[in-house]
Amino acid sequence: MRPYNQGNLATKIRQEAENTAQKKRVTTVRYGISGSEKVMYFFTVVALVMVSSFLVARYADISHYNYETIKLKTEIKKLNEQNADMSAKIDELSKPERIRTIAEKMGLTRQDDTVRVFNGGKAN
Repeated sequence: MRPYNQGNLATKIRQEAENTAQKKRVTTVRYGISGSEKVMYFFTVVALVMVSSFLVARYADISHYNYETIKLKTEIKKLNEQNADMSAKIDELSKPERIRTIAEKMGLTRQDDTVRVFNGGKAN
């Protein structure tokens, strides 16, 4: 025999509780990453690319400056050698014996009582 339960509120509440407990939730499992994670990964990759390109550009500048430094050092070395050669030539050309022989070839004579000193091309 069936119990009479239509007028009893306690059985109605129990039946509703059983019905809600019996309902299963269907959840869908999504594979992959969410949109916000995609954006975060995108900006991370962009930042890494920017930093790495900046570093490569800096290393390129440094190597360029190193090549220029080497070039300037070799140029300075050549100029120092030229200066040394010119100083030796000046010393050779300004020897008093050489000047005396050239003066004698030109017909100039030496007077012991007259001494002239030249400063900057002007006679004193």
